[in-house]
Amino acid sequence: MFDFLKKKIKDSINKIQKKLEKEEIEDELTAEEKQAIVENPQIVLREEKEGTPTVQETETEEKKPEPREIKPKQHRAKTPEPKAEEKHKEKETGKKTTKRLLSHRINEADIEGIYQEIKSDLVENNVALSVVESIHADLKKNLLGKDVSMLAIKKEVEEAIKNSISDILLEYPMDAMFATIKTAKPFIILLVGVNGAGKTTTLAKLSQFFIGKKFRVVASASDTFRAASIEQLQIHMDKLGVDLVKHTYGADPAAVAFDAIKHAKNVAADVVLIDTAGRSDINKNLIEELKKVKRVSKPNLTIFVGDALTGNDAVKQAEIFDREVGIDASIISKADVDKKGGAVLSISYVTKKPIMFLGTGQDYPDLIPFNKERTAEFLLKD
Repeated sequence: MFDFLKKKIKDSINKIQKKLEKEEIEDELTAEEKQAIVENPQIVLREEKEGTPTVQETETEEKKPEPREIKPKQHRAKTPEPKAEEKHKEKETGKKTTKRLLSHRINEADIEGIYQEIKSDLVENNVALSVVESIHADLKKNLLGKDVSMLAIKKEVEEAIKNSISDILLEYPMDAMFATIKTAKPFIILLVGVNGAGKTTTLAKLSQFFIGKKFRVVASASDTFRAASIEQLQIHMDKLGVDLVKHTYGADPAAVAFDAIKHAKNVAADVVLIDTAGRSDINKNLIEELKKVKRVSKPNLTIFVGDALTGNDAVKQAEIFDREVGIDASIISKADVDKKGGAVLSISYVTKKPIMFLGTGQDYPDLIPFNKERTAEFLLKD
C-alpha cells in the first residue's frame, strides 16, 4: 500500500531541498563571484564539511589556466587580516570564516514550489483535489515565514506534510464502540457499498474480529439480490461458528434484518452484522432499499465498504452513500494490493467520517484497525 505515492512524495521533497539549497547559495554569491563563474567555467560551487558554500577551482588532471583574479571595488573596505590565534584556530579546525547564511526563510514562492512538486503526484495517485488543496493550505500555515536551517529543510517539509496528512485522516474510536456494545445489546452494524467492493468478505472478517474480543455475533443475509450471495455468506459463517439468519432470494432485505435482530435478542448475542446488496452503479432502487433496511434495523453503526483499487470512484461512492443513506465510518478493502493509496487519504476527509479498518488480505484476520499517525509516518518514512 502507498508504494507509488510514497516514492513520489520522497522524490518531490528531495528535489525541493536541492532547489532551495541551490537558490540560497546563488543568492549569497557576490556579483564578482557570479561574473567569475560565467567567465571561467572551471569554477564551480562546492560545500565545505559544515555545508558552507564557497567558490573553488575544480581540480582536473590537465592543468587549466588560472582564473582571472577578482579585484575588489575601490569603495569596498578590505577585510582585515585575522589575528595569529584566529589563523591557528582555523588551521586546527579546518573551518573557513564566512558571511554566508546557514538558514533560509521560507517564502510564498517556496511554498508554491513545494505545492507544485507534490500536487501532480498526489492527484496521479487518486488523492482527491480537495485533499490536495487542504495540504496546500496547511503548508502555508505551518511553513510560511519560518527560518529553517539549510540542513533541516527536508526534515521541516516532511514534518509539515506528515502533520497535514495526519490531520486530514480520521480514525474510528474503537474503545468507545466496545463500551457501547456492552451496554446496547445487540449492537447493530449495517454494511453498505457497491457490488464487488467486498462487503460479504468484510462481514466475515468483522465477525472474526468481534469473536476475538469475546463478543457473540449474529449475521443477517440481507443481500437477497446477488446470485449465490446467501450461500457465500453461509460458508463463511459456518467456518466461524456464527448464526446466520436468511430468507430466500427476492425476499425483503429489511425483513431479514428484522428477524436477525430478533434472533440476536433471543440468544443474547452482542453484535448483529447486516450484509446488503450492491449494484454496479448507485441507482434509485438500491438507495431506497438501503433506506428501508436502515429504518427497520436502526443500526448503531452504518459502515461504507469501499474498494481501494477503484481510487476516486470509491471516494465518490462514499459521498453518495453518506448523502443518501448516511454513514458513520468506512472500511477500505483490498488496501494491501493498492499501490497508490489515494482512496485511504481521501475518503475520511471528503465524508468527514473516520476510517475504521483496512482490509489487507483474503484471510479472516486480515482486517487491521486504522491508525492515522502510523499511516502519515509510513508515507514519509525512508
